[in-house]
Amino acid sequence: MNTTALCRADRTFSLPPSAADVPVVRSALVETLLEWGIPEGGELVHGVGLIASELVTNAVHHAGVCTPSIVVILRIGEDGTLELGVRDNSRDVPRPTAASPEATHGRGTAIVAALLTEFGGSLTAERHPDGKTVWARLPGVPRSVKGIR
Repeated sequence: MNTTALCRADRTFSLPPSAADVPVVRSALVETLLEWGIPEGGELVHGVGLIASELVTNAVHHAGVCTPSIVVILRIGEDGTLELGVRDNSRDVPRPTAASPEATHGRGTAIVAALLTEFGGSLTAERHPDGKTVWARLPGVPRSVKGIR
């Protein structure tokens, strides 16, 4: 996995479209949040880790065959909103669906939507000529976090 530090509050990770790399990127994101001063063990760190796992897994599952690499972006916006982006080469936008009780997958987007509702956040998709970036935005990052101007 390649990582690029763009500035204190902006980090990009690139990984192959493999389910085996989902825990790796989740750990890297959590480590980044802790480096930025977001309290360990807090709901925000746990929530971002879970949201990232679900969005990256979704990208692997739905876009893996047409995506040479998945790009994960973590940044803090000027307004203190934590933004998590997952970019792949599929133009299909994920939508929450009702999975049957027997289904072994199909709940990820619904889980993300529920978590973002709890945090007062949002989920959007930004289409590109070669795919899309799915953005999860969570408001209210403490001002004490490193990198916020």
